Amino acid sequence: MKGRIALLGAFVLTLPVVASGAETKAAAAASAKPHFEASQQVTEQATVLSVNKSKRTVKLRTEDGDTVSVECGQEVKNFAQIKAKDVVNATYTEKLVVTVEGAGEAGQAEEAGMTTAKAGEKPSAKASAKVTYKANITAIDKEKGTVSLKGADGREATVKPRNPANLEKVNVGDLVVFTYTQALAVSVTKAGAPAASK
Repeated sequence: MKGRIALLGAFVLTLPVVASGAETKAAAAASAKPHFEASQQVTEQATVLSVNKSKRTVKLRTEDGDTVSVECGQEVKNFAQIKAKDVVNATYTEKLVVTVEGAGEAGQAEEAGMTTAKAGEKPSAKASAKVTYKANITAIDKEKGTVSLKGADGREATVKPRNPANLEKVNVGDLVVFTYTQALAVSVTKAGAPAASK
């Protein structure tokens, strides 16, 4: 847990107020508390070459031309709807948001959810997970250029920001909130048909 506090603390304190890059963005007013956002999305497709209904396996050809065999457990609903030449679409998204708020209580919360296809539809599933971690700033040493964070479990970590300007924007007692989300959407569609909404 100590390592997690140090790593996450570095995100909000070591990065500039505005980060560059197509998949990463951060924004804050000159006098506002540090705020950071980063996200990434990966999309993949594969074509169904054959289906073995008795063994519940599907042979796929990826976009790179590789052939793989996938075993589909009972959790894969509507397996019988998968046909050769169908297209498997998968989209994975992750996002980290770090904010600094006023005084508050440290803690951690987790959420998760999943939806699947209705009876008779082509197989599909959407899963998501969200973790919110809150740590308090317990000390700021401007001479050393460090900030100490303390989580709800009582463990502490000290981080040294590469961006010293962020030290002027935080105070002892402030709450640093890290929100990390993951989402995965998988669907099977007929060749030429649009993929399910993400």
